Amino acid sequence: MEVIKEWLKTILYACIIVLILYFFAWPVTIEGESMEPTFSDGDKVVTSRVLTMIEKYEVGDIVVFHMADNDGQRDVIKRVIGVAGDKIDIKDGMVYRNDLPLAEEYVNGVTQGDISVIVPEKSLFVLGDNRGYSYDSRMIGCISQKDLKGKVIFRWYPFYHMGKF
Repeated sequence: MEVIKEWLKTILYACIIVLILYFFAWPVTIEGESMEPTFSDGDKVVTSRVLTMIEKYEVGDIVVFHMADNDGQRDVIKRVIGVAGDKIDIKDGMVYRNDLPLAEEYVNGVTQGDISVIVPEKSLFVLGDNRGYSYDSRMIGCISQKDLKGKVIFRWYPFYHMGKF
């Protein structure tokens, strides 16, 4: 009887740990090249689910969200360029937020498109850092915050790039 109690206790602890991880942090593997050079295909990050419930998203945050595309449904990673109420313009290869050009030293390539949009309530305008290879708000429009899986807080692989984000 004592052995059964110990097994049940161990299983209960394991379930509690999984639930804590599920609600507070979730590992994600980066697929594709849309966030290069910031993230590469195969990089592994941890997203915070709780922070997304209690914090507001800010320009520059990197988020993971659920997206349906021609290949089905998947989780993707992008950078927040605009939050609710922001006016986003893309013209002549430059991105403007509220009529001010963004200094985007992390961008790989030129931002194609000719877009002018005001980000709706409870939505975000997101772009990949590798602009020539990113399927993002230029094509799919603003994303709803209800589709967000979390905000990237830590890269844990590859180990030589490990660190807080």
